[in-house]
Amino acid sequence: MEGGWLASYIALWVLTVALAVLTLSQFRLIGLLYQRIGPGVARSLADGPEIGSKLDGLHGLTLQGVSWQRRLPAARDVLLVFMSPQCQTCDELMPHVKDFVARHRQQIDVLLVSVLGDLGMNQAYVRFAQLAALDYIIGPQLADALDIAATPYTLKVTRDGVIVAKGITNNYEHLVSFLAPSVGAELQEEVRHARATQS
Repeated sequence: MEGGWLASYIALWVLTVALAVLTLSQFRLIGLLYQRIGPGVARSLADGPEIGSKLDGLHGLTLQGVSWQRRLPAARDVLLVFMSPQCQTCDELMPHVKDFVARHRQQIDVLLVSVLGDLGMNQAYVRFAQLAALDYIIGPQLADALDIAATPYTLKVTRDGVIVAKGITNNYEHLVSFLAPSVGAELQEEVRHARATQS
């Protein structure tokens, strides 16, 4: 390999190495940008209960068809994850819910609330998705009372029963966003601002 061919060969390798270095530097910049922005938060919609409203308790049925109730105040804050066995996005979320519970069970309680009233279908779904270790109730009436129109949808309820955050929940980052103490305050401020604008 002589002359022009050798020069072009060397130039090609120099260009390849330069592109590799540039690509790696872009990965680093993307990582820094992600750290600054932080994980996405659950997208809050106009439906659902009002931020700041208070619940006296939670109710539904167990997987055995027995009436279930939890009075509030409780020992800890709780995430109500409304889902449905017929919801494909819920299927994709369930592994993240299991991971979240495993990592944060000391910080917050998680309660899966099925919006589907069919007892047999819920039992089959719990077996299929391997959710037996999680707290799971059948609560279409609870979902109706709270105006939950879509799933998967999550509410953060304080130990005193105050709803401080809500939103569509599609991934692990959305679940983690409910742990931030500022989430409820920010959403409450948005609601106040929207009401002030309307009046």
